[in-house]
Amino acid sequence: MAVGTYEITHEKILESGKQQFLKNGYERTNLRELCKGAGITTGAYYRHFEDKAALFSALVEPAVNGLRERYDAAEDRCFDYISAHNMTDLWSVSVGTMVEFIDFIFDHFDEFKLLLHCSDGTKYVDFIDWMVEKEVQDTLKMYDVLDEKGIEHKRLSLKELHMLNHAYYACIFETVLHDYTKEEAIQTTHTLVEFFTAGWRKTHGL
Repeated sequence: MAVGTYEITHEKILESGKQQFLKNGYERTNLRELCKGAGITTGAYYRHFEDKAALFSALVEPAVNGLRERYDAAEDRCFDYISAHNMTDLWSVSVGTMVEFIDFIFDHFDEFKLLLHCSDGTKYVDFIDWMVEKEVQDTLKMYDVLDEKGIEHKRLSLKELHMLNHAYYACIFETVLHDYTKEEAIQTTHTLVEFFTAGWRKTHGL
């Protein structure tokens, strides 16, 4: 099927934007240089994107949504295990989920590089904190379900949960910030999951 001029131009803008954002970061990226890289005028740019922020969102939002979908699926599996009093398999979710995360991250490596390294000045600058807060809220929900099921456990404070979860996700995303190979990232993630799982089980008394 033939691709129209609009679609071709749109893809050129996306590619030029990605390269400029990766090189300069969002705040220091010049729209004129971005348009020059795409071979268009600034007037033509605004027929595709409202502003620079809209272009950045178009580049990273599919990666953000994809990771959220995988997180939500893993969350559902965790609560299914708790409901079934299956605490052993509950912890196995972490290993499979993180390997799945790494696979997805490395399939969208440039987009996560943008999120983690180039997003100052955008609404995505607190991306890791969003992941951490989601994890904290899900842990609080887990405490309530454990109470309902009569499963003995220890509750951590909000500050403890935030600190530990931030350390966990910061370690995971170090693989992007420091350009690990996919194989290195998977190996490191297995080690991190083993380390943190043992810690979570100990601190929660599970």
